[in-house]
Amino acid sequence: MALDFTEYFDRYEAVVAEVDAVFNKFENEMSDLVKCGKGCSDCCYALYDITLAEALYINKKFNEKFSGLERSTIVERAAQADRQIHKLKRKVFKATQEGTPASEILLEVSKARVRCPMLGDDDLCAIYENRPITCRLYGVPTSIGGKAHTCNLTGFKGGEKYPTVNMDIVIDKLIAIGKDMQKGIGSKFKDLGDMLVPLSMALVTVYDENYLGTKQVPPAPTADADGNIVPKQPVELKAPGAAEDDACSSCNESKSACETCETKTVVLGGGADD
Repeated sequence: MALDFTEYFDRYEAVVAEVDAVFNKFENEMSDLVKCGKGCSDCCYALYDITLAEALYINKKFNEKFSGLERSTIVERAAQADRQIHKLKRKVFKATQEGTPASEILLEVSKARVRCPMLGDDDLCAIYENRPITCRLYGVPTSIGGKAHTCNLTGFKGGEKYPTVNMDIVIDKLIAIGKDMQKGIGSKFKDLGDMLVPLSMALVTVYDENYLGTKQVPPAPTADADGNIVPKQPVELKAPGAAEDDACSSCNESKSACETCETKTVVLGGGADD
């Protein structure tokens, strides 16, 4: 049976609506400072990860919208982005092992430019209506871990005081949805809700029961002391019209008599032909 994410997608869309309302407020009240416009793609080269709820939601929309050559082109761009991100992460890991200060590593990462696979040749987002939340807030002041960030192309100036979106609160909301999803779908992966992945990876991942840890794996067969497989005990079911249970409980015949018994007991999993 297919997994139902409707409840979690509804909650994600509610967060998106809140974020869009905040951005619109900035745009209406500080239009001279917000420089976002059609054709501007600076945010499409930023390096960031998305949460489980976002990944599943965008993956669904991507699969619904794209097919054929257009889809293949985006998937190839996603693979290219993943290779760049992998190299960068290896570089960061090596710098960490060599004792490079965290501030220098973060500065290096902030300068990284990786083209988003959803950015078309026309410099427009191919999935704009369903773009991640980070993209929706890129052009206004935000803070992560107490540190302020904003797009270099905006009119907001460093050192000045502006209303700021606390991204920690937004991310906490998204992770909470992911954690509830992990419990709701019965995933065996306890940390699934904390998962963060690049958008490029989210597009090409197959979020099936195996990936999400919800597929029920049959228990391994048991063996006796000599290593012989112990067969499962037969499960008895009564055929339609069979007598009440007390008729069987009062019967003194052996099991071999069941074949001619009028109660017509059906034996599953332990018959001679199994």
